[in-house]
Amino acid sequence: MSRRLAVDALLAFFLSRLLFFGLVAAGAQIEFMSKTYGKSVWETRIVFQWGRVRPEIERVSMVGDAWHYREIAEHGYDRSSRDAFFPLFPLLARALGSDFPLSGLILSNTALLIALFLLGAVTTRSGGSADDASRAIFYLAFFPTSYFLSLPVTEGLFLALTLGATLLALQGRWLGAGVVGGLAAATRFAGILLVPMLLLLPSSRRTPKLWLALVPCGLLGFMAHLYRVTGDPLAFVHVQTQFGRTFSWRGLAAQLHTFAEPWNLVALNAAAALLLVVVALHLLARREWAFGLYTLGSALLPLSSGSFQSMARYAAVAFPLFLWLAARGRKPAWDRVILAVSIILFGWLTALLTLRVDLALA
Repeated sequence: MSRRLAVDALLAFFLSRLLFFGLVAAGAQIEFMSKTYGKSVWETRIVFQWGRVRPEIERVSMVGDAWHYREIAEHGYDRSSRDAFFPLFPLLARALGSDFPLSGLILSNTALLIALFLLGAVTTRSGGSADDASRAIFYLAFFPTSYFLSLPVTEGLFLALTLGATLLALQGRWLGAGVVGGLAAATRFAGILLVPMLLLLPSSRRTPKLWLALVPCGLLGFMAHLYRVTGDPLAFVHVQTQFGRTFSWRGLAAQLHTFAEPWNLVALNAAAALLLVVVALHLLARREWAFGLYTLGSALLPLSSGSFQSMARYAAVAFPLFLWLAARGRKPAWDRVILAVSIILFGWLTALLTLRVDLALA
């Protein structure tokens, strides 16, 4: 990677995380006292106490799925709802220390920084210019739901691993691609989508791609562990009903009648799903089969559960999206629009997260 892109990656990381953690620190000065007006509105007051900052960062961080990963790190799997969550992230967080909120934050933010470096390298290796790579880096750092990349959940680690496997494959280093891809598959089920993508990637080396058989090993290893603990190797699938996911397409149309519902900002999530599908179809029309199929799979896999929930969150790790946006951003007007919309939504959603609005968690 060039020095310019390295600087851009560092700058994008520090500016975007300064905005995120700055808003959280500011929100730490808001004291929530009680609910009024029929228990629908919080009564608040501003209390300037810097000692509240770290506890507030921990409170904001330990939301949603983070509790499941903490339980896995501390107690493992036990035939409960946490069987839905893959093991690599909590294992690495536990290896970093016993304070899961802190170790999880360190792991996720380190992975995000690495992912920004890797995205620049993947962009140029895929035929993009240095300017394209720079735009892709900033678009990712300020993507509306990129705050998930800083929370103690899997997004940041998964993104770094998928980009790492992609870069190694583009370099023709198939053993490394298989190993890193296997780690991605041990982080999230969507890691299995790397198999067709990596197989279709062009490579300058005529070396066998058989090492890509290592990618499903991450998933198979997790299934073997679940079988040993629960007797059901597909427990991570069967437990999805506890989260309202039924692997049916019928629920999608029913959700479109509302802007938002608890734990589901339907409008934003539906827009993210549509964006992923449009990007995938455009890439496929241009015969960019590898990235097109990966983006399409990144959209259809979660949508098959019959819900738009978390689609904007999943879009943050579908990295071909940012390569596609970077190409659109070659026109200065589009570049300004993409950055403006991203930063505004990023700040708004972070504020909602700080103010304990559930839909910002999905």
